[in-house]
This record gives sequence, structure tokens and C-alpha cells, in this order.
Amino acid sequence: MHCLKTLLPLLVGIIFISAITTTDGDSSMKPPALYEKSDLASVTNPPQVFNIKGGLFNGGGLFGGYRNVSIFSVPIDNAVGSNDMGNAITVISFPKEKIEFEKYFRNAVEQLQGGGVYLPTATPNLVGFAQVRRFVLFDLKHKTHREYRIEMSIGNTIEKVAVADAGRRRFLMEIEEQRRGTSDPWDSNKILKLIDLSEEKHKILKELPKGPGTTWTTTHDRVLLWKFSDKKLQVFNMNLEPAHHPLEEALNRNIKYIDSIVIQVHPHLPFAVLSGGRNGSIYLSWGKDKETTPFSLFSAATLFSFSPDGKWLVFKREDFANDTTKTYLLPVSEKYPHYLGSPILLADTYFNEGKFAWTSNPTGFVGSSLDKIYRWDLENQDFPEKGKMSFHDYIVKKDLEKLAKEKRQGLGK
Repeated sequence: MHCLKTLLPLLVGIIFISAITTTDGDSSMKPPALYEKSDLASVTNPPQVFNIKGGLFNGGGLFGGYRNVSIFSVPIDNAVGSNDMGNAITVISFPKEKIEFEKYFRNAVEQLQGGGVYLPTATPNLVGFAQVRRFVLFDLKHKTHREYRIEMSIGNTIEKVAVADAGRRRFLMEIEEQRRGTSDPWDSNKILKLIDLSEEKHKILKELPKGPGTTWTTTHDRVLLWKFSDKKLQVFNMNLEPAHHPLEEALNRNIKYIDSIVIQVHPHLPFAVLSGGRNGSIYLSWGKDKETTPFSLFSAATLFSFSPDGKWLVFKREDFANDTTKTYLLPVSEKYPHYLGSPILLADTYFNEGKFAWTSNPTGFVGSSLDKIYRWDLENQDFPEKGKMSFHDYIVKKDLEKLAKEKRQGLGK
């Protein structure tokens, strides 16, 4: 049975919504809630589950004695990658609901295993990740690789990476640099650097001090530097030159509601999800035909991640009262009044950074936890009820009918 066969009954029978967080102070500082207060559903949408320990492969398990293996997106259909299987890049694919693996670049680089800071999305032909003071770049098409010692000083580490220009091999890296003349590991600067990796040796093209209380993300051809401690957004192009983004105006217009640390912008629709603040996660749109007032989404929800095609949004949510953390999925569509549909409970577990990734063709979500790999097929071509519709469009259609019947999100009035 496909992993999402039970999704329709879940949407027809239950709306999965969480209690909105409460904060002290003036209630006018709290954005209105997009979802009603309710207990989280206990019904789980079952994934495919693969045990990666024991006798699955040659009596030793896919990853031998490893647990909580790291995974990342790769530019290969229906697959994710890992660098925790020996000293190689392992491509894990899921043909016909099975699991297979193939090794690339075996022993090409010393001490390749051990996780890392991965590129956030699959990049054509390339796999790359940082490990402490080096960045390793692999070209799967041409079967070449390069290792760059970005910061050799002890105490310096690469904290985050993103693609600036894949064709020209330019990347953005946040590097924590220990201040000169001190041995204190906490006495450091964090700097955003534009780095050229097109040659044998890396070249730093530009540097931008990040400052304390600041996070950053990329969207299209923009870098968004969010100083959450001061509620100020700086926008740059991929050359780290000043630029503009419509999120600036949306934030400034609603700044009294904003108390967030991380910004996640949709790949092509005009909205973002802000998380990590006292007001919980917040939906903010700048679409001309949509409601531009911010809405509160979920308390204690983090690690929001959009699928490559932008049709799904995954996040994890902690339930402190019951000491549990679970994974949820939101359908995304322009047909919803606020782009976001009814949350669907995916798993009674969660996946930290570096432990989940998206697949393309078909779109899927893959997570790694303990000695298991979980996989959700989000296209589900064998779901007969959808007819000629895509699986996503069918789910949205049924969800909209249910929302209208229950008069939610402004529908059915």
C-alpha cells in the first residue's frame, strides 16, 4: 500500500490544528489565528519505513552500525544522499517502493563521513557540504570533486552554506571566526562570505559582517539578512550588494506582530513563514489578492521546509505538556485564501537539521531517525480516487470542500 493511501480519510474526517501559543502583554500584539485551537490528532499518516540496521543488506544493514544517519538532497530523481556510509557519497533511491543505494566517490576525500552542513536544496549536478573548516564539492555528472580548506584557523567553523550562482560555482557561507589574540571559543565574529569555488583554490569575493542576533536565508536572487534582535531586514542580491524584496514592506507594515527568529520564504508564492519567536510561527503575505494581515500558525513549531515544487510545507512541533515532538505537513496552493491548507500529521517523531531531505520526480519527503529511514511519496500515482488530477490538486480540492463546509479560513460564508 502506498504511504499516503489513508490521507483522504484524514482530510475528510479531521482538521489537524494546534493550540495557539499564549503570550503576556497587550493582546493587540498577537496576530489573529489562522487555525482554531484544538487537540492535535492522534491518527498518523503512515510512511514507508526502512530498517537500516541488521540484515537488510549483506547481513550488515545499509549503514552498518550507524544510527541517525545524515541525509541531504541530491540532483537525482527519487533519491537522497548520505555521507555516513563508509567513506563515500551514498545515493539512496526508492524504486517501486523499495530502497536501493549506490556509492559515489569512494575514498576520494579523507574522513568524508560524519555529517556536515549541507546545501539546502538540490543543485544541478552538484553535491556539496561543509565540515568544520572545509567545503567539499562533488560534480556527479563529470565525476569530479574538489576539497577546499576555507578557514584553516583553529576555532573557525563554517556554520551555514547556500548557492549564490551554481553555474559559476559561487556559494554563500556563514563562517564563525575566532577573534585574533584570544583563546576564548566564545569570542568570535560571524561573517557572511561570497566565495568562488570555480578554480582549484577558493577565492573570497566579498564579506558581510553578520552581527549578533541575526539570521539569514536566500530566495530566488536575494539574500535576506534578518536582525531579529532589532526587527530589521536587510536585502542583498547574490553579489551581496544592497537590493530590495517585497517582504521588507510587509514586515515594516506589521512589525508590531513580528517576534520571530527565522524567515522561510516560499519558492514562488508571495508569502513567508516566520518562526522561533514568543508568538509562535507566523504567516505573512504580500500578495495583492490575499489578506496581508499576519496570522498566527502554530506554537512551538520550527524547521519549516518547502518542497522543491512549493506544493508542500513540512515542520516539526513540540508538545511540551506531553513531552512529544511530531512532524506535520501542509498542502500549499493559490486556491486557499491564505495559501496554506489543513495540517496533516505525518509522524509521531521528528527529524533534525541534516536528518531530512526532499526528493524530486516524484516529490517526496525523507527523514532519518535512529535506525530507520522514513519516506512519504507526495505524488502517489497509484491513488485511484484522484482520476486524472494530480495527487496534490486532489487533496487540495477535498480540503477546500471540507473547509467551506466547516466555514474555516473565510470559506463557506
